[in-house]
Amino acid sequence: MRVVSTRILLLVLACTGGLIQMVVSEPLAMRQAQLQRVWKESLLKSDGMTGGLPEVGKVDIMGRHVQPVRATESPRLTTAYYFNQKTDHFGLNSSTFKQKIYINSQHYTYGGPVYLLNSGETPASTSYLTGGEPYTLAKATGGLLIIMEHRYYGTSYPVSDMSGRNMVYLTVENALEDMANFIRNAQSFVKTVVGVTISPDSKWVATGGSYSANLATWMRLKHPELVHAAYASSAPVRAEDDFYQYDQVVGQALPCAQSIADAVSTLDLILDSRNRTLINSWKQACGLGALKDDADFAGALTDQMSNTVQYYMPTENGDAIATLCSWFSRTQNNPLQNLADMMASYVRSNNIDVVNAYTSNAGADTIDLYQDGRSWFYQTCTQFGYWQTAPRPPLRRLRSRYMTAEWQSRPCRAFFGDAVPPQPDTAGINERYGGLMPNVTRVVFVNGLLDPWSSLSLPADPMAVLKATTQGQNAVITMPRASHVSDFYFAPAYTEFGVDIARRQILDAIVNFLGQER
Repeated sequence: MRVVSTRILLLVLACTGGLIQMVVSEPLAMRQAQLQRVWKESLLKSDGMTGGLPEVGKVDIMGRHVQPVRATESPRLTTAYYFNQKTDHFGLNSSTFKQKIYINSQHYTYGGPVYLLNSGETPASTSYLTGGEPYTLAKATGGLLIIMEHRYYGTSYPVSDMSGRNMVYLTVENALEDMANFIRNAQSFVKTVVGVTISPDSKWVATGGSYSANLATWMRLKHPELVHAAYASSAPVRAEDDFYQYDQVVGQALPCAQSIADAVSTLDLILDSRNRTLINSWKQACGLGALKDDADFAGALTDQMSNTVQYYMPTENGDAIATLCSWFSRTQNNPLQNLADMMASYVRSNNIDVVNAYTSNAGADTIDLYQDGRSWFYQTCTQFGYWQTAPRPPLRRLRSRYMTAEWQSRPCRAFFGDAVPPQPDTAGINERYGGLMPNVTRVVFVNGLLDPWSSLSLPADPMAVLKATTQGQNAVITMPRASHVSDFYFAPAYTEFGVDIARRQILDAIVNFLGQER
């Protein structure tokens, strides 16, 4: 989603094998989207692979295998083009802005499909032109691949700064109309910038991972006349401000969950005591002594574990979940001491500036452009929520009960003032777009069941799955041991958890949908 965390985002990857450990605070240091992009690109480039399926040959829209096309990479794959996009599709502001577009037409055959990937909560990246599942689908089906940068991300800004009053044009509704407006004008635009003619018979497929998968799904809902099919990886289609289910999925994934729960319960008793000497001694033990707010302290302790699960991947050099849980196998210590030692090691080894990384309102007054994390925080404050809260008794919890929706939403006013509502309009989003039961057809929904965000996607409700798949109108694919957008980014070397099988099912479903009449 990239969606990703709502308060403090710790993208914790394997600490060996050349992958990346990174820490991002949100809304704190406003570096979320940039580091998430680096993480995604590290997956796309791993083992020198280009992502997607192993070479299986090209498939036309009727499912017939033909010889794969091996085109030489063109320098224009790294060229950014700019589409004159409307600032406001619904109001009186008639101005336009430059929206970044990338295009790979190397595998396009006249009449083949057009895959449109909205970058979602991160800047558009050329990595997806030659890697990842949308690229694989385009290559396999003779398709054209177009990447559109989401408004208010990367360099695609319709405003001069990110003050609260200037964020008003950042809505789901405007983002969807950006895509629709581009599709309507794509023939002339693509012809002008790359010299390729899109056939009027070409069918458009919206694609995306996490939040951008929501957009792909909702394009089928709002503009079925423009978008023929969609591929939605890990789409959290239900907006939720009290997102306690996230913590429950994390607990199911971690073998050491009970030890973590015991540690957090002890921590809360210490915080409840208001004994400043005792509380400060534990902050120091965790490497977080510079934090003044107790809830910030509690939040910093728990998100590392959550995101180890969210971005879990198998590696040749170790298992991130096993490595995390090894801290709790030290029976000579109590669980809280193990948690403190783990956090202190993490802070020390990553040289984290804990004040900037974990203080709630850090960066609130910085309104300069190019803060992707600030844009995403605004979207959570206004429409999505996605606040990752502590489950209430009798449910087990791995995060402090100080992590409430109210605590996580409090910085919204510090960042954006009266430009944000008291609460995000999650009810409105779910009413307009259907929540877990969107009224769509020809959508491929894919989820890893280790993904905490899957609890806001179709697999969370058996009736939603039944409704979606009735009469074969959609495809719902699950990967029991995979996590967030695993199918979207993982290279073939990371497919032992069934991602490779899911990818073949994705291709089969897309080919089937492309063969259907409009």
